Amino acid sequence: MVRDLKKILETLEVHEATQERIKTIQLAENASMQDTLKALSVLTDSVKGIAVGSAGSIECLNDKINIIKDFVIKQAEETTDLRLRIINIEDKLNDNI
Repeated sequence: MVRDLKKILETLEVHEATQERIKTIQLAENASMQDTLKALSVLTDSVKGIAVGSAGSIECLNDKINIIKDFVIKQAEETTDLRLRIINIEDKLNDNI
């Protein structure tokens, strides 16, 4: 009977130790889940910040592209005007000959 009681006590001790391990694992899993959620929150905020920064960069690039387009158009118009003047001068010179 004493041996049976000892076995029961040993079994209870093993069971208690197992329960403690299970609790520790559950706490670690919860902490890990919380860390994961915090990391996801930080990542989400970072992505939002990048998106806002990218939008600003795109707007600046669009402005610069428009400036370059306007410059190219102006240069093309001036070149066309100069070519027309040259053609007119050539025509006048040919008529006078």
